[in-house]
Formats: sequence, structure tokens, C-alpha cells
Amino acid sequence: MNTTSTQTSAPEAPLGLPPKGHLIGTILVRIVIPLWVVAGASVKLWTFNPALLPEPILDLVKESASLFGVSNLGWWLAIWLRFFVATEIAAALIMLASPRLARFVASFILAVFLAVLVATMAKSAQRDGISAIWSGSCGCFGSASPPPIGMFLLDGILLLGVIFIRPIHEPGVPLRAGMVLAAGAIGAGIGFGRPTPVITLTPAPALVPMAGEAATPGSTSDEDSAPVATGWGDPPTDLEPFYFTEFSDWVGQPLSSQPLARLISRPLPDWIDQARFHLVFHRADCEHCHTLLEDFFSGPLGTPVIAVEIPDSDPADALSMPCEACLLHELPSGPQYVLTTPVLLTIDGGMVLAVCEDPEDLDLVADTIEAGR
Repeated sequence: MNTTSTQTSAPEAPLGLPPKGHLIGTILVRIVIPLWVVAGASVKLWTFNPALLPEPILDLVKESASLFGVSNLGWWLAIWLRFFVATEIAAALIMLASPRLARFVASFILAVFLAVLVATMAKSAQRDGISAIWSGSCGCFGSASPPPIGMFLLDGILLLGVIFIRPIHEPGVPLRAGMVLAAGAIGAGIGFGRPTPVITLTPAPALVPMAGEAATPGSTSDEDSAPVATGWGDPPTDLEPFYFTEFSDWVGQPLSSQPLARLISRPLPDWIDQARFHLVFHRADCEHCHTLLEDFFSGPLGTPVIAVEIPDSDPADALSMPCEACLLHELPSGPQYVLTTPVLLTIDGGMVLAVCEDPEDLDLVADTIEAGR
């Protein structure tokens, strides 16, 4: 008896037909976008500058630190910065190595970039007005980042290209989990293997007060003749690569216990641990800083004011100092100062009584100035 066996094979694509998709789409998701992502990750890795992270991400870092009970915000921010670098490098490697995942990964990472940029533009517009979206910030966050609208347009064009220009379909290419794991391992090795920079320097001395007669309570020469206050000790010489802090946590704590405050240029006035005074962190090109100092501290001072400049602004954009009676100090150049200015504090007996980080909230400004009275 004869038996007849039949075999069913998968239909083959007709010969001579062009492959589905376009070469431009393939180049976009396999070359252009991976290189774009690697470029951003490389800048973060090389500079190790968390000020390059969008403001909503910095807010997320603070919230997550509070959620997990992390007290060292600088260390926590460094972990996040390394995580973002590792993730971006891993995503770029997956796009380069996996035809099946390249389009999905490109779409996902660009969508995340755009969502973060939308949040960034919303915060900038809320704080500085709608013009901040295309003209950049007022200097309140340093000079690290370009206007968010420029990055939004670039990422948006790339995402539209990914959506509407399909890459060439490569049938039969398997999805290899090992390749994805290898990309993740390489990204983690690069992101977390980068040594933490160490900055060694001697902080610059204090600038000369513009009007010494109002600089200290009851004396015109206390700062020039008195030794540094006992609670402060010698200024640090081994500095962190960046400083990131939650100023609200300073309330009720000695000012001298804060690593950022200990960087203030010396000599310090001898009354810093005894008298009541205001402390203002500001940037020279920050319009909000200038307005705060002009509106509240431009005349004769009933309470001493120490104005501490953060030295990461563009000298060409520097505004005049409206507080002629302020004691002028600065932080050392070298580290990145990841904080929004101005920040107003009231200190009495060496203890921080109140903090204001929102100069637009006039009631909060007034309450901070009047704290302890």
C-alpha cells in the first residue's frame, strides 16, 4: 500500500518585490537616533554635570529621596545621573544591534524625552513667562541647558520620522534576549564605572563689602579684624563635583552643619554664629535674584545681609548688585551648583529659622524676613 505524505512550508515572498519599508527609516532608527542618544549620554558622562538634567527630573530625584529616606542628596543625584547615562547607552546599543527592537526603542525613548521637555517648558513658563520657552531661562538655573523648545523640536522631528518612515523589514531575524542583557550590562558598566571627579582647591577669600558701615551689627570692621567663627572651622579643600540640597531641611539646623554653607568664602564675620542676619544665594545674571535684592535689601539694612554669589553665570549677562550694604561672598568655582536661585534664609544664633525659595510668593518672602521676631 502506498502512502502519500505532504509537507506544508511557509509561503515565500515573491521574488523581485522590493522589501517593506525604506532605507531612510532604517538609517534613522539604526544610526541617527542611536548616535543622537549616545551624544547626550556622552555629554552627561564627560561633564558629570547633573545641571544638564531637566528640572522635572531633579524634582523627581528629590521626591524619590524623600520617599526612600535618602539624606545624602548629592550621592542620590549621582546615582540617578549614572542610571540615565547607562539607560541611554543601553538603548542606543539595542537600536544598533536589534532590527526588531530598534523602532520600538527609538519611539519609546523619544516619547520620554518629549514628555520631560513638555514638563520642563511648563515649569519655565510658569516661573519666567511664556517667553522662557524659546529664549531660555533668566539665569536662575545656571547656563548649562539650551532653550527647551529647541530640543523639543529636534526630538519631535525625529519621532515623526520614526512614526511615518518605516525601516526595512528584515524577516527571520530572531529576538535575542542575550543581546538585550549584554547592552544593559555594557551601559551599566559605562555609566556606573566612571570615576567620581574630585575637586581640590582653596576657596577664594571674601570680596570686599561695598558699604562696610552697614555690613555688621554695631561695627564697621568686624569682618576684617575678627577670626573665623568657632563653629565653622577651616574651609574644605576637597570638594564634591556638585552640590544638590533641599533647603527646607536646613530649618532648625545649624548653618555651619550644611556642606554647601561651609563653602562660603572666608573670612566670615565673627558674629555669624551669634547675630541675626539674612543669607541670600544668588547668581549675577539672575533677574529674580536682582529683583529680590532690589525690592527688599537695597536701602539701609536694619539686619545684616550676606549675599553669596554662585559663580556659574555668564559675566556678559551680569546685572548690577542692588544691595550696596550687603556683605559680598561667593562659592568656589569648580563644582556644579544644582540649585535654583534666589534662596533667602534667615539665621539667628547660628540656627536657620526660615527659608524662601520662591521669590514670587511675597507673603513667604515677608514671613522669612520676619522670622524669629
